[in-house]
Amino acid sequence: MPREVLIPTDGSPLSKDAFEHATATFPDGNITLLHVIDPRHTAPDDDELSSGRVFAELLDAAERRGIEVETETRVGHPSREIVTYSEQNGVDEIVMGSHGRERTSRILFGSVAERVLRRAPVPVTIVHPHRRTGEKHHLVAVDGSEQSRRALEYAFSVFPDVETTILHAIDPMETHYGEGQLVYSEAEYEQIEEEAERLLADAQDLAREYDVSVTATTITEWGPNEPADAILDYVENNDIDHVIVGSHGRSGASRLLLGSVAETVARRSPAPVTVVR
Repeated sequence: MPREVLIPTDGSPLSKDAFEHATATFPDGNITLLHVIDPRHTAPDDDELSSGRVFAELLDAAERRGIEVETETRVGHPSREIVTYSEQNGVDEIVMGSHGRERTSRILFGSVAERVLRRAPVPVTIVHPHRRTGEKHHLVAVDGSEQSRRALEYAFSVFPDVETTILHAIDPMETHYGEGQLVYSEAEYEQIEEEAERLLADAQDLAREYDVSVTATTITEWGPNEPADAILDYVENNDIDHVIVGSHGRSGASRLLLGSVAETVARRSPAPVTVVR
């Protein structure tokens, strides 16, 4: 069944990048372009930000490729209207730029994208300038939480034919064992490694249920932002064109994908990042 894909747009170059990513990732998807007019910052007679102007370039690109798209215009707070539209219209995916127009009326600037990440009920993909493209190779970061399992299920069900690597980051300084105490003994670290092996084995079992082939690996990262840096380093050093993460991780000091980590990855990754709730 075709995916219902929502692309918030403000006419900025990143809106076009989001459109390019969405149409390449979901070639059979039903695409809707959404323009939100924020009356706090946009004058009624601002012709440059009229819906016709905002949609024009993307509609031209769609026509050249023979793609049919729908357009919608809303008035209100951008992040709230984006989330509300997704809730009311059976949207499966939101694909949006990390930033928008460099002016006070910009729709997708930083905090707006992050608010959508936190509030949207569906997977949200954040696209950055000069996004990485190339051979399809997805990275799914996992920590054994329910959200990371959902990220796996999303990857296996939506992209069953794409090469996928499952990554678990080992934090050598902290662990959920001992209520988040620092790890001092070799035995405790071995316990962490054993847990990582079980976690990846479970992920591979899930992949077999979906009849997909995956590669599983662990990585150890020393530093102040170990989980996020581990994911970002792997993306930087490998041929990854799409990252998929859960929105939150398991409780405890060693959790991989708790809120801010998923947002850090979405903010800094050179490849588009999809956050799954």
